[in-house]
Amino acid sequence: MPKSGALVALVFSLVFVPAAEAWTTLGSGLDNTVDPSAVVLANGKTLVAFREPKARAVVIASGASKEVVASGLASVGDPRLVLLRDGSLVLFVADQDGVVSYTSANGSSWSGPTKTGSADTGDVQAAAARADGTPFFTQDGTGFLNVYTGAASAASNVFPRCCGYAESVAVDSHDLAQVAFWSNAAGRSGYLYGKVDSGGLKTLSSGQTAENSARVPLTADASGNTFVGFANGYPSPDAFVVDTLRAGSIVHKVTLATGPFTGNQPLMALSVDTSGRVWAVWTEGGAVWAARSRSHGAHFGAAVHVAFPGLSYALEAAAQNDGSVEAIANDGSALRTENLLPGLTVQVSGSVVRVLDDGFPVPGATVRVAGMAATTDAGGRARFKSLPSNSPMSVRAAGYAPY
Repeated sequence: MPKSGALVALVFSLVFVPAAEAWTTLGSGLDNTVDPSAVVLANGKTLVAFREPKARAVVIASGASKEVVASGLASVGDPRLVLLRDGSLVLFVADQDGVVSYTSANGSSWSGPTKTGSADTGDVQAAAARADGTPFFTQDGTGFLNVYTGAASAASNVFPRCCGYAESVAVDSHDLAQVAFWSNAAGRSGYLYGKVDSGGLKTLSSGQTAENSARVPLTADASGNTFVGFANGYPSPDAFVVDTLRAGSIVHKVTLATGPFTGNQPLMALSVDTSGRVWAVWTEGGAVWAARSRSHGAHFGAAVHVAFPGLSYALEAAAQNDGSVEAIANDGSALRTENLLPGLTVQVSGSVVRVLDDGFPVPGATVRVAGMAATTDAGGRARFKSLPSNSPMSVRAAGYAPY
């Protein structure tokens, strides 16, 4: 901490580490290939859909409650949940005969199955819905990345090469349907992004990239922005990057982490809440990290992290209406969830402490240092008569992780 009268502000960012046992088990008896799908309802309830391989079942969990949508199937792949604009839901899942759908008015009871146009028994990799409420989903394999629109549509192959993996889809507020995935195809390798309807793919990553069979996150807000996450570097990733696109063009590029990344890291997830705040969540160094943007992806606030109990194999995120984010991770045998609050950035200049969230002032925060306490004003500033050097500081603000 600077001595009183310093002319240059020091900037501190929060790194908050709750106890590992804070993680809550959502589903157990699984395996490391189970990839969950999550949505947040208008009432704030988070629904997580996943398969149970041993029971050959598809379940939807919300907190401590769990509903079995289908069981005793001959085979079952990873499902995808879609929340429509009228609040109803569609669940796509591949069983022994291909992809079927289930529907629900509110997430508490489900009807189905209804056959779709896909006879492929592979995992449903991604799903979204167009502005008119028409849902669509994807599957991939050798020489194809198929998009199925509606219940009985034929496949539209948006990448007839070998091979595209780990795709996500999203529809922006202008009804632009988009896809992002990782490719090892000759001449078209790396992280690719494109428009589903008009074709054409652009490469997001720079240089050769490490293999990624985990999800390539893609999501959109209500203001025309789409966000995609990817990892640069080879033979091991050395950067986790989030791009913001508008109408298919990149407008912001932010590097959130530079590793070192080992094994299958970083797993990556993105989620947007009802206020347009976008969360980026990733794995690094035995922990799950998260950072929130209030600037539509132009920049992000301080990162927070929580130690993860064991290895991680899949990661999803569900941005909550209260400004927090729920991380959902597969540890190899169970799904575990943890809620993370946004971090604070603290600037000290002379006898003034300023508290920020992604560059925005945080009023009402309590700053304590050397037995003194002050509250930040509308500009996020707490003023002291003087500040001794090298004194521990704590900052508390409602809705934020403690500093």
